[in-house]
Amino acid sequence: MKKLVLFFGVIAIVLSSCSENNDSEVGPNIPSANLVKKIVKFYSDGKEHTTTTFAYKGNKIVSEIVKENRITPIGGDVGYIYKTEYAYTGNVITNISVKNDFSNQDKLIINTVYTYDGNENLIASVREQYFDSYKFVVKILYTKIDKNTKQYNIFHIDSRDNIENPIENGKIIFDSNGNIIKMVSLASDNYFSSFEYDTKFNAKKNILGFNKIVFFDLPPTFNMHPYLPHLERSNVVL
Repeated sequence: MKKLVLFFGVIAIVLSSCSENNDSEVGPNIPSANLVKKIVKFYSDGKEHTTTTFAYKGNKIVSEIVKENRITPIGGDVGYIYKTEYAYTGNVITNISVKNDFSNQDKLIINTVYTYDGNENLIASVREQYFDSYKFVVKILYTKIDKNTKQYNIFHIDSRDNIENPIENGKIIFDSNGNIIKMVSLASDNYFSSFEYDTKFNAKKNILGFNKIVFFDLPPTFNMHPYLPHLERSNVVL
């Protein structure tokens, strides 16, 4: 059961979990046997809709593949296949790339680079989405205000003019366990979202580095909303 309080907007939430790896550090001793291996979603008639499979090395995620199981009446496969690959530096995720693998395209469509300070606190991310003749960039800068609060600034850049446009700035409030409990616009307190949690842990919380990332958009939607964080970084939302 989920209870998400959102004001001045309707947001659809999809909780899906879901390279070069630096394996000199493998993080806490959490075996991959305790991590989710597959998620299957079904249509109302019981047929499979999408299947997501995960690969790990220890408690570091290597990849996840999401496949839509949609067949035409004449038998043709018209679904999609996206492969998301992860790269680490030490114990933090520093790169996430998404490829379109339908019909063996292996086409890179999104690449995100994450930057951290010396204490492994996220300070920036740059997400590039590639189109036929240009790329669209989302840059996010993070500033620590105090122990439980961060400020973020979001910029959009279109490679056709390379103009950096500020889109949103806001603040994120965490509880003592690092769960996000509120996100609010600094332009207007009327735009915010709040979150409540139970005491059960999300299985994907044990993936090393997930708890460092605030915004996290996975295929097939690729949506990033300034008041809807990557909730799989935290405990289970009520």
